This record gives sequence, C-alpha cells and structure tokens, in this order.
Amino acid sequence: MDSGRSSKMADNSDDKKRKAQGPPESARPRGAKQGSASTKYTLGKARSVDVVGFVEARSFEINALQRSLENARSQGNTRAFQTLPRHLRRRAASHNVKRIPARLREKALSEMKKSAQTSKALAGTDRLTNAKKSSRYKRRRARSVRQEYETRQTGKRWLETHVWHAKRMRMKELWGAMIAETPNERSHRAAYRAAKEKTYIQDVSYFRTLELVGSEDAIVGLLCQLIPPNELTLAMKPYIGGARMAPLTLYCAGSYPLALLGPATALWEPISGAGQRKLWLRLHPANADAIKVELERVLDAIPDGNDRAIQIKDITCDLVSFELLGGQSTQMLAAVLSQTVDCADSEPSLLQTIRAIPSPAVLPESVVIALRIHDPRLEFPFKVNPERMVLSQDEQQQLQDLLLHWPANAAVLDGQRSDTGIWDRSECASALERRTSEHALNKRREQQLVPGTKLRPDPSVDVTVPLLLVRTGPEAMLGSRVGRTANQYIDTLAHGWTLIAPRGWSMALWMALNFAGARAQGLTERHHIGFEAGLPTFPANWPGTSAYDEWAGSAATALYQKWQRRPPGKRVNYLKFGINSPFYAPFHKLLDLSGVPEAYPQVTADGLECRMKRLRKITSKKKEECLSDQMDIDEDADLNSTVASRSSGSTADMWLLTGELLATAAASLLASTRTAAHEDPALPTAFLAWAAPLLEAVRSPNYNSNSDTTKDIALLQHCLVRVRLVCVGRGVPAENAPICTSLAKQTGDAIGFVMTSSFSLARGCGIAVGACSLYGLYQAWLSAAESKHAKSLGLTVQSLDGSPSISTSFVVLP
Repeated sequence: MDSGRSSKMADNSDDKKRKAQGPPESARPRGAKQGSASTKYTLGKARSVDVVGFVEARSFEINALQRSLENARSQGNTRAFQTLPRHLRRRAASHNVKRIPARLREKALSEMKKSAQTSKALAGTDRLTNAKKSSRYKRRRARSVRQEYETRQTGKRWLETHVWHAKRMRMKELWGAMIAETPNERSHRAAYRAAKEKTYIQDVSYFRTLELVGSEDAIVGLLCQLIPPNELTLAMKPYIGGARMAPLTLYCAGSYPLALLGPATALWEPISGAGQRKLWLRLHPANADAIKVELERVLDAIPDGNDRAIQIKDITCDLVSFELLGGQSTQMLAAVLSQTVDCADSEPSLLQTIRAIPSPAVLPESVVIALRIHDPRLEFPFKVNPERMVLSQDEQQQLQDLLLHWPANAAVLDGQRSDTGIWDRSECASALERRTSEHALNKRREQQLVPGTKLRPDPSVDVTVPLLLVRTGPEAMLGSRVGRTANQYIDTLAHGWTLIAPRGWSMALWMALNFAGARAQGLTERHHIGFEAGLPTFPANWPGTSAYDEWAGSAATALYQKWQRRPPGKRVNYLKFGINSPFYAPFHKLLDLSGVPEAYPQVTADGLECRMKRLRKITSKKKEECLSDQMDIDEDADLNSTVASRSSGSTADMWLLTGELLATAAASLLASTRTAAHEDPALPTAFLAWAAPLLEAVRSPNYNSNSDTTKDIALLQHCLVRVRLVCVGRGVPAENAPICTSLAKQTGDAIGFVMTSSFSLARGCGIAVGACSLYGLYQAWLSAAESKHAKSLGLTVQSLDGSPSISTSFVVLP
C-alpha cells in the first residue's frame, strides 16, 4: 500500500513540473521563443477561429467539392428522375421524357438511348422504350386542354367560371348554356343562412343583354309598345338619366293584357350629350329570344324615318355579372372593390360610406353605382372583418344624408362624363388584351422583399376595370315598381346587388369574392331563396307565358318518368284520389281553354292506372260508378260556370295579373264587403260589377267604354291571380295540388293550383306559391260572405295522396 501511494505521488509531481515548463517545442507557434512574455501561448487563443474569413478564403475549394460530390452521385446508379425531390416524382416517369422537368430532359434522353442500345428487344429499332403504341382514341384526343374545352362547348355556351363550378356543383344544360344547378354538398340551410346573415353569390352571366342604339324618343317609342299603357317607368327622370335601372313587364305589341312575354330590366347609358343613346335590356334567357323577335317585328312595322333608325345587338358575351344577397354583401363589395381609381372624389367615399349598412334594403332600390378599380388580382386575397362596423357620429350623419339625398352622378365615373367606362366595349376589349398575365404577376410577387406582400398598381403596366353596381330587389323579379307591397318580402332575402363587369374578368372577381367569404350557390338555391323571400321566380311562377310552359313541361316529364320507373304496386294511385293531373298544373282546364301546351306530357287516365293484380280490387262496375261521379262533378262545375256565361277559348286567351296596381285592386276586391249588387250571384253582371275596378285598371286610356259586356266577362274569366299561401297548421302543400275554397268538399271545385311549395325556414311553416282564377276567387269571396263561421277569407289545399287537406291564408302577389 505504501509503495503504491509513493508511486502516485511521484507521477503527480512530474505532471506539475511539465505544466510549469509549458508546452513542448513542437506544440509552440512558429517563431515563438521559449520564455518570451510577449509570445506566451494561451489555450483560448488556439481555439478561436474566424469562420467567415475561413470560408471566404476557401470558397472555391468548397464549391469544387460540392460539384464533385454531385457529379459522382449523378454518374452512378441514379437516374435523372431520381434526382428530383420526392414530391415532384411521378409514377412511370422513366418511360416518358415529358414527365421530367425541362432542365433534366436532355440527360434523361441520353440515358434512355444508352438503355435502348443494350436492350435485346429494342436493338435495331428507333424506339427508346417498350411502351405500346397509343390507341386510336388517345391519338384523336385534343392536343391541349383549351382545344378540348372548345370542342366540348359545341351547341352550348360555357361561362367563364364553368371549370370552377364543374368541380364543385352539378351542371345542367339550360337555355343554351351550362348552368350550375346545385352544389355537391348539402347546402339547403347553408344557402339560406348565407343569404340572410352573410353573403350569397351566384354567377348570372347566362342572362341575356340586348343593346338598343338610337335616338331617345325612338327607343322609348319602341319599348312603349311592349309595356302596359299605364306604366311610364322607362321615361321617368330617375331612369332615363341612367341613375336607376327600370323594371319592365313586356307583352307582345298591342296585345296587353294577353300575350305576356315576361319581366325585364332596362338601363340607360348616362347622358353624355345630344345624339345617339344606348339602352341595355337585361333579359332572362327563357324569354330573351321571344322578346328579341318581337322587338324586330315591331321595328320592321315602323315606317321609314328617324324612329326606325334603331340598332339591336346581342352583347351577352361581352359582359359578365354576379348576383350577391345577404346582410354582409355591401361590406364585402366595399372591401373587394376598395382599390378604386380616383376619377372623382365622390365615388370612393360613396362606396366606403355605405359599407356599414346592416342590409342592402336600406339603400334606394335600382340605384346604379359606376366604378373603375385596379386589377383585383393585385390585392388578392381580400379579407372582410367579420365584426360589425361601428361608425363615428360624423360617418353616421354622412350616411343619413346620403340615404336622404342619393347623388345623381353616382352612375358616372367623372363629372365631365368623358369616361364612358363599361359602355365602351372597344376600350374594354383593348384593356383585356393589355392585361398583365398571371405569370408576370407571380414574377413580381417573387421580387417582393417580404413574402406575401400585396402588389401595388403600376399605371404603366396594369390596366383598370370598369364596373357597374346595381342595387337589385323585388322590382327586378316582379318586373314592376314596388311601393305599398314592399313589406310583404323579407329584406335580407329579397334585396342585394348585381355586379356587371366586362368579359375576361369573371374569374378574377369570382375568386376575390369567394376568398373574401361569399358562398357560391346554384340555380336551385336561387329559386329557393326567392321563394323564402315570398317572391315569384321566373319562369317557374309565371303561367301564361311560353317560358312557363317549357319549364313546367320539362318538370312534368321528369315527374312522370320517375313515377313510371316505380313498380306498379308502389306507385301512387292518383285516379283513386280523383287527381287527373298530378304532374303539372292544368290552368288551361281551369279556365275552360281548349288545347294543351305541346311541352306537357300527354298522360291519359289509362296511363295513370296501376296495373298490379292485387291493386285491381275495383271492379269494372265500380270504375264506371267512379267515372260517372267524376262526370257529375264536372257537370256541376260547368253548371256553376254558366252563372257568368263562361265561354271557351284557346290557351292564348289566358293572361296573368301582374303589377302592383292590379294586385292592389284585386286585394281590395277580396277585402270588400258584400253589397246589394251581389245579392243575386247567378246574374252575369254580378261578377262584372264585382270586378269593375280591376277592369278599369286593365283598360288602356283609349279603350271604348261602349264595348261588348260579354267580351269583358270573358276577359275577366280567363285571368289568373298569383297568391302566396301560408299554412295555418301543420303540413306542407304538394306541388300541382288543387286549391279550393274553405267550404269545398270535392276535387272538382278547384279554383287554382300550387306551382311551388316547401317548408319555409324563415316563417317556420309550410308555404306555397300558386295561381287561382279570378272567377274562383270571386266564388271564394261569396262563400266567405255567406258563411257565418268564416272569420276571414281563406283557401284549402288538397293533397295528391289522400292525406287531409291543409288550411291556408293567402296574399295576392303582383
């Protein structure tokens, strides 16, 4: 133990001596002398290295080493496509050189040639792979996606947003265009919430636009022949100056109130001096062709002169349009269209002033705002603050003044009216050609110092986009002005905006609005939102027009085919419940008009019969009794109809009561009390005396008061009145179901039919939009007056499957 301790103590003493003497000679720096104080070696100085200087001094050697390593890796067993990152690799990339990026194709091609020389199967051939020859189908395919899309558009028109919609919605060919029908996801309630609280958007570029160019008096004189004689909307000062869009209801010339064509809207170009004026006529595609033919026919009938110098052009393909609804639609438009060009001091402040309104219904309806904005792709994506904006007292006062006194120059871009904006189609086409490409915008984004920074407009490179904002509402759907009946419709569902832009800018604006939070929907949801608002939609709720016959005929054919596809034992036996027309509303039979529209499916009683043996419990005798009872019901209805000496006619004699003036007159008749003139309802003059105020409203100013009374009665008997039915209790009316009086006990006493029905999310009960004959409403009014138990006038909707009838209250729709 002592010897070990002594040896360790000796070793420790030797270590201390070596540390005191310093490092050996080989470890000292070059040129340093032992014992020198100025060159004393320290451990800290030996471990400090200047990294930046070291790397800069040897950058050439480091780069050469990296190149040699990459060359050694690529010259080994690694193919060209294997040098790509894994997220860029594709299956079977080695068989197709075009699947590899262009910078590596030359190397990949040389590798394939070397492989082909060593292959026995490819030796002596020009082929580089064993790939089979493409099939004839693949060889006949389009060379590019653009060429394929152009081929697929044969016979129908694609909207600019078609590819975006086709990935997310079910498309349907309607009116010569491919239209988004409904989203692939469940969106019934979501569309309602978006239209009520947030923002709902739909691409309505399929609407047709006709441009009329000529003198102001000539255009007004031409269109006045197609509108009711008591409507002077087109020539009123707010509309003729271009500050508002005029609602119209068009008829065939000289046929009012017959030969209804449908609703339309007209927008004048802001006055820019004497001379030629422009008017845009925006039409639904279902009746656009008929209206254009009627305009050309009337124009040809005008004698030669200044009034005939009118040019009619179809500029549908030169414009795109979106429809926005919802409480936040104004705020979203103000955010997306905030980058306006300062053509005047009022336009930017106008759009920013109205951004905080809770609903578009606060603003005057049909007003037009002209804008010129920078390229919306520069500021993409846009964000909208979800919180409700709080205005200061000055801003609130400015908003109130704006609502009370709407500026008359809001529809022009500058005070001198030198900038025509969207009305100059040649300038819009030139701007589209000079538009910056998406590739150039991405290059500019790459050069930004801070990634994600939005681009600023460059006047020398970027172009501007002229726009029109139209505050739309019930007037556009009804085709007439709305006054006292405005409170019948739900504000947020019935009011919104229509954005009109030149062609080529659809996707830029569409993506900006969608990323800002708007919910895109299709045609089905648009009809449902209008139905929830309490408005009739065109053409589904406009009987008496050719567009309605085509729409109802296609729907009836689809229902009939669906009914036929079911097994006979599972079909609803409509004949058992006394329903002879379950697939469409037979208004021609209701009004005793001869003929059936060609678009309707010709379904006979034999076609409605269920042919299962276990359902054939009714013997032939019982069938004859049922038919005889039905004939008795029809005879009773005919006897009741002869009270007013009903005369038969063709389907062209049917006419629809439209406009607030006529609707108000009809509603006042139904709310009136029974007088001595109605004591004997069997007299032919009783119905005429009751409907005399309505007849006066229908007559034109040059109407002969000494006309035949029989013709007046026939005219009133062929009148249809649209009504909105609200269920009193539970249940939802079925479409095409008969509407009867509250005291009716048989199906033959139908006075109308349901056109559209559903459960209303806004009202929490079932509602429906139907049409009743004016004479049927007269009978309902008489029944309510005679009944001691009836507190108010109501109607009953019968079912199609034998379930109990539904009691409803109703309101006359214009």
